[in-house]
Amino acid sequence: MLVERVILVGLSGSGKSAIAPLVAERLGFAVIDTDAEIERRLGLTVPEIFSRFGEAVFRAVEREVVEESCSRARVVIATGGGSVLDEANWAAMRPGSVIVHLLGSTDVLVRRLHQAVDGEPSRTRPLLAGDAAGRLARLWEERREYYARADAMVHTDGMSPAEVAAAVVSATRTRGSAGLVPVTSVAVPTGRSDVYVAPGSMVHVGELATHRWPEARRAWIVSDDRVLPLWGESLAASLARVGLATSALAVPAGESSKSMNQVQLVLDWLLSGRIERRDLVLALGGGVVGDLAGFVAAIALRGVGLIQVPTSLLAMVDSSVGGKTGVNHELGKNLIGAFYQPQLVVADTAVLETLPERERRAGWAEIAKHAMIERSATDSDSTALLQLIEREPDPLAFSEEALAEVVRRNVVLKARVVALDERETGLRRLLNYGHTLGHAMEAAGYRYLHGEAVALGMRAAAMLALRLGLCDESLVERQALLLDRLGLPARFDGRLETVIDRLARDKKAVHGQLTWILPTGPGSVEVRGDVPLELVVGVARELGAS
Repeated sequence: MLVERVILVGLSGSGKSAIAPLVAERLGFAVIDTDAEIERRLGLTVPEIFSRFGEAVFRAVEREVVEESCSRARVVIATGGGSVLDEANWAAMRPGSVIVHLLGSTDVLVRRLHQAVDGEPSRTRPLLAGDAAGRLARLWEERREYYARADAMVHTDGMSPAEVAAAVVSATRTRGSAGLVPVTSVAVPTGRSDVYVAPGSMVHVGELATHRWPEARRAWIVSDDRVLPLWGESLAASLARVGLATSALAVPAGESSKSMNQVQLVLDWLLSGRIERRDLVLALGGGVVGDLAGFVAAIALRGVGLIQVPTSLLAMVDSSVGGKTGVNHELGKNLIGAFYQPQLVVADTAVLETLPERERRAGWAEIAKHAMIERSATDSDSTALLQLIEREPDPLAFSEEALAEVVRRNVVLKARVVALDERETGLRRLLNYGHTLGHAMEAAGYRYLHGEAVALGMRAAAMLALRLGLCDESLVERQALLLDRLGLPARFDGRLETVIDRLARDKKAVHGQLTWILPTGPGSVEVRGDVPLELVVGVARELGAS
C-alpha cells in the first residue's frame, strides 16, 4: 500500500510545523499546516480565534481543514495539538495515511516554545503564561490516550530537526512496505473499521491492536479446529509481543458452527474467563468463524473490541468487511445476527497458501460478484475488476502480490458501499447479487460452500434477467465463462422443494416479496421485486434442482 499522506500529531512544542517541510522535501510531498490554514481562513491568529469566538468555533473550522487536507494525496500535514480530541479528525486521517506522534519531554517542549516566541515575536503563546510546564503536563495526561493511537512515535529529545525528519520518513516507509497502512476505512455512525491487506501482516496484529486500544490487556482468539493449529501460535505471538495476555478457543470447522449452540459455548468461555469491556475478541478463520465471533463480540458485555483476521479468500474480500455478523437457524441462513463493525481487519494474504483449492475457488465467487456489480456499486463506468480477472486464464496462478492487489480492490469497493449504507437499506443491497437463490441453495443441506452457492445464484440471476429482458445472451454467456474458468459449479444437486422453502424465509424479503439483484450489463445491476415465482422455479430446475 502506497503512503498518500504523513500526518504529524503531538503537543505544542513537539516541532510539527518545523518538521513537516523537512519530511515533505524528502518525500517529494506538499506541506499543509492546519493551524496556519485556519489562521489564513479567519484572518486571525489561533489565540485571537480562541479569545474572540471560543474553542468550539476553532474546532469546527479545524475539522473542515483536516478533512479537506486528508482528501489530498502526497502531502505532509502538521496538525494542531488538540486535533486528536475530535473523532471526526481520526476518521478523516485514515486510508493511505501514516500518523506519526512527535513526543518530547515537558522541559524540552517548554524550551522550544520559548525559542519559537523569540524567533516569531508576532505570535503570542498563551500556553506560556504562568506555569507552562504544569499546563503541558496536564494536556499530556488528557491527550496521551489519543496520541497513542498514532501509527508510529518519534521521541524528539536530543535530536536535530533533520534527524527527527529522517526518523519520520523511516517510520513512514517501514509501515508502507510492511502493509501497515490501511487500504481503506469504513466510517459509519457506529464506529470506524480500518482494513489492512498485505502478505505477512499477521505478525503486526498486536502492534495494530495496541495502537487502536492502548488500554487493552487481554485478547480472546476464536478460531476453528483446522485454522487454529496453523495460525493460532503466530497470532498469539504477535499479541504477546505487545503485552496482551491471550486465550484461544477452537470451534468445529464448517457451517454447523454458525449456531446458537456455539454462540452459547463461546459466551460461556468468555464470561467464565471474566472478559472485560476493554478486552479484545479476535476472529481467526473464514466466514463462519468471522460471523460467529463477530456476533459474540457484539453481544458480550453489550459489545467488546473486535478484530477480524480472515484466513480464507472469501472472508478477506467479503465477510470480514462490513460488520455483518450472525448465525443460522434451522429455517434459514443468517437469520440471527447484528450489525457490528470490526474496528480492525487484518488480511494476511500469505496465509492463503494453506487454503484448500476448493475453498480458494469458492472465494473467487465473491470477487466475481464484485466484478459484476462494480459500475453500479461505485457509480462509475469502470469494469476494471472484471477485466482484471478475465485476463488471467487461471486465477489460482496469481502471484502473491497480484492476489493481494485483487483483495485490496475488493475491500475498497465493499467498504465504499458499506460506508454509504451500513444497514442495507439501499445501495448495500447490490452486494447480495447471487445471494437470493444462492443462500436458499446453500441452506438446502449445506453441501455447497458459500461461494459455490453464490456462483449458482449468479448464474440464476443472469438467466432471470435474460428472461425479463434486462440483459442479452452475451452477458449470460460472459458471466458463465468467467465462473467456469474459476472452477465454480454450474449445476445444483438438490431438492427443489427445499430450495423454495428456504427462499420463502429469506431475511431480505419486504412484505413477503423477495428482493432480486439482476444484471443489466457488464458491471451493472438493478434491484427488482417483481420476479414471478414460477420463473424462479423454472430457472432452478434448469440449474438441476429436482
